[in-house]
Amino acid sequence: MLLHDFIYEWDGKTTKGEKPVSWWPGSYRVKIIKLATDKNNISYLVHTAVILKNARTNPTMNTSLKNYIHNFARKISKEYDLKIDKTLWIELDDKIRVAQLKPEQKLAPELLYSISWRPIRPNELAMIKSYITDM
Repeated sequence: MLLHDFIYEWDGKTTKGEKPVSWWPGSYRVKIIKLATDKNNISYLVHTAVILKNARTNPTMNTSLKNYIHNFARKISKEYDLKIDKTLWIELDDKIRVAQLKPEQKLAPELLYSISWRPIRPNELAMIKSYITDM
């Protein structure tokens, strides 16, 4: 079920003392999809998918999230009440890739994540196929 569909933009500047997604401006089309809901004694590993595609609303806003997905995931998770580790973070580009964000030991005031990218699996693609046709 589609929960949200919007363009998320950032200017690369800090506001309210928070770190921006990146220090360079960017914009992404974002769709937040509910994949499953926990019921009775069944708990799903991944409840939600966030599908991302660079919106490039103007030439200077061409920043890729490849190196900044953790900052982006923090902001989106906070705004839309998502659990980073129970969310499938999918970027549409030349290839469709999935970011895996694993929480690491807390060594700093904020939680750090180890990030790895992998190709999307066939079953994951089947779940989101109808949501990516218009992106």
